[in-house]
Amino acid sequence: MVVGNTLYSTSAPVLSLGLRCAAGLVKCPLKSLEKSLPVLVRQILDIIKQAGNTESELVQVAFKSLATILRDGPAVEVKEKDLVFLIELLSPDLEEPSRQASVFTMLRAIVSRKFVVPEIYDLMEKVSEIMVTSQSPQVQELCRGVLLQFLLDYPQGKGRLRKQMTFLAKNLSYIHESGRKSIMELLSAIVAKFQVALVREYADLLFVALVMVVANDDSSKCREMAAHLIRSLFSRLDEEHRNIILSHLHSWAAQLAQPQLTWVSSQVYGFIVDELQAESLPYISSILKDLRAALQRSSLSIEVSQDEDEASTMDIDLEWQVSYYALTVLFKILRVFPYLAAPDDKIAWNLVSSHLLYPHAWVRTAACRLLGLLFTAVPVAIPRVDLDAGHPLSREGMQDTAKKLCQQLKSENLDEALGLQVVKNLFYVGKCFYLIPVVNPSAIEDDTEEMLDNEADEGTKVDEEKSKNPNPLPWLFSKLSYQMKSAHIARQSRAKCSVSSFPVLIEPYI
Repeated sequence: MVVGNTLYSTSAPVLSLGLRCAAGLVKCPLKSLEKSLPVLVRQILDIIKQAGNTESELVQVAFKSLATILRDGPAVEVKEKDLVFLIELLSPDLEEPSRQASVFTMLRAIVSRKFVVPEIYDLMEKVSEIMVTSQSPQVQELCRGVLLQFLLDYPQGKGRLRKQMTFLAKNLSYIHESGRKSIMELLSAIVAKFQVALVREYADLLFVALVMVVANDDSSKCREMAAHLIRSLFSRLDEEHRNIILSHLHSWAAQLAQPQLTWVSSQVYGFIVDELQAESLPYISSILKDLRAALQRSSLSIEVSQDEDEASTMDIDLEWQVSYYALTVLFKILRVFPYLAAPDDKIAWNLVSSHLLYPHAWVRTAACRLLGLLFTAVPVAIPRVDLDAGHPLSREGMQDTAKKLCQQLKSENLDEALGLQVVKNLFYVGKCFYLIPVVNPSAIEDDTEEMLDNEADEGTKVDEEKSKNPNPLPWLFSKLSYQMKSAHIARQSRAKCSVSSFPVLIEPYI
């Protein structure tokens, strides 16, 4: 082979051109190629050995040519001592930016041919570390590609694979965001491509580590990636392993002394419902039980007075995540299983209603959206008398809900989305109030004025007799009308104040 003869030249430019030609010819269907290939490989290895290091451009070309021959050409045998020599030569250059391209090209070729020597395992441990510590996205991607191929194709002892998975789980708390993201990209490929039995074997280890990322990581991108991984992981588990995961979540949900575990368990429940959709039905009962307990604790954490000043309430510092994520998961459940909204024993609607004036805007929005799902699922009807007083579909509960919704409209933290949902909910409540038969029309106006006077008196609750007003629709209209007038007057006052704050320009006297 003429090109092969050029590899015996003493001229570096000739050798470089010969190496490139040899790599190109490997892809051609030549009859003599299979016979000549071992000679080419042996001579390229001699060129590398004669150089003694990897700094010269000729050695870099030799690496790339040898990698192409091993990867794209017919199978060729490489002696174990030659493989060990190559690996020992490559190892120091893994973190050398100027030589990383050729090093990883060579490494990918070795791994693709599944050449097995003990040294390759030690080298892969170093590749794992560089995948985490490198600040170069390109190098991290090269490391992930080689490492994934190695994990999929090479025999892994049980202890060695557990060590590798433990390394990945441990470094999900690595100080730099790029390292954590790199690990999760590899884990995403592992969860998708590993055999199901292996995924299930390490599911517990990975799940706990990923939940800690969701709970503690200060990077929104990392939290998002961890959430996606949890969903993918759960989808590959069987019933037995899913129950193990759910037992962890149930245990965390009961940790009263650690609110963070409580709300992160609710958040992960949401991931499970998002992933499984209708298939999550077997787990809904236990999930609802934990959510009810979380909402009960959060509703007891503060008593929000309906007449309390808005500014003082919204400044209170609470573990708002507990109630917010519990309400959010309830919303997801009802989107998948809307028929669960109507039964009285499925959702604790009195707890949902109690969060309408919670001192955090997100919690208020979540509670209001949930009520919207209830009002969508239940046709307009006269408020029921067979429900608890706190239920938003009972007489007292619906009027209490209406008062809280009106209070939300006065909030300085009201945004467009929440305002629209409040109006929709009030419209439903108004239609229900309209169906209440009028017993004594002459008493409606007096009762309405008295109720509004009592509500305007700070610290005074509406007494029980007035709260059972047989037709609260006039009261609702009067209350909203009063709020509209007050808001309009306040806006005019602010406008006048802003105009009067401008300096008056007085023309000089001439």
